[in-house]
Amino acid sequence: MKNPFHLAGRWLTAAALGAALAAAPALAEDYPARPVKIVVGFAPGGANDIIARLIATELTNAWGQSVVVENKPGANGAIAFQQVAKSAPDGYTLGLGTAGPTTMNQSLQKLPFDVLKDFTPIVNLVDAPHALAVNAKLPVSNLKEFVDYAKRAGTPLSYSSPGIGNSGHFAMEMLKQQTGMALTHIAYKGAAPALNDLIAGHVQAYFTSAAALLPHVNTGTIKVLAITSDKRLPLLPDVPTMAEAGFPDFEFPVYGGLLGPAGMPPQVVQKINADANRALKSPAFLEALRQNAMVAWGGTAEDFRSFLVTDLARWGKVVKAGNIRPE
Repeated sequence: MKNPFHLAGRWLTAAALGAALAAAPALAEDYPARPVKIVVGFAPGGANDIIARLIATELTNAWGQSVVVENKPGANGAIAFQQVAKSAPDGYTLGLGTAGPTTMNQSLQKLPFDVLKDFTPIVNLVDAPHALAVNAKLPVSNLKEFVDYAKRAGTPLSYSSPGIGNSGHFAMEMLKQQTGMALTHIAYKGAAPALNDLIAGHVQAYFTSAAALLPHVNTGTIKVLAITSDKRLPLLPDVPTMAEAGFPDFEFPVYGGLLGPAGMPPQVVQKINADANRALKSPAFLEALRQNAMVAWGGTAEDFRSFLVTDLARWGKVVKAGNIRPE
């Protein structure tokens, strides 16, 4: 005779499983039933924070439930992502994922989390285009002239970045590898000194977010040679794209998207994705992006996962070819 307790256990397990499956649609239907948190790995005021607060406002309006932003800076965003990875996969703790602390950082060194294994991609929100700027006194007026000038220089030109492994560092490394230029990387502890030394002429070039350069475009202290977006930005109408500047193979998407812990219910992921995609079409959201030199992205959760896979491969090649090492 079979053990009745064993049979009972199997029945209870099946019943519990059935109840869980039946509750899944209800979970999505009721979500969110309490405030949702978006964790950002950087201080308030930067591009990451701006993206998070814009989408938080839109989702708060859509859901009638508070969506709050929690800034948790440190370790180039790794502290915040550890918190998200260890959170309950119920959709109430999300992270604002950007290239620097995720795909770029993971390509450079071992992290306490894996972007593809420890997170659920939800939606790619925006592209934050970068731009290449040079000191105003450098005798070049476009990107090809800069490349030629760098190749003719007796000693390598220098470029600044906020540190090893950030987006500006990787952008210039990619350009260096594609053109054969000789460049020296000067890593600073932050974006402000990196930009200030470009303006002062202590370094010749700086690849950073277009938004960071906007206040200096009309002062005559820098020249912006090209942007990484597919189309010209309304705030920089005279600045060509990398393709227009003669470098169509230079692909440098700098994303900002929502990620959750691994194992989130698919129905909840689909709900957040659908509502976020609707938000990306909001006139107020689009105008805010325009003012911050950003471009709406959108797409499915699977689109975002596929993008992350491609981005990891992209930066892995750059790191290997440049023999880049972490600090």
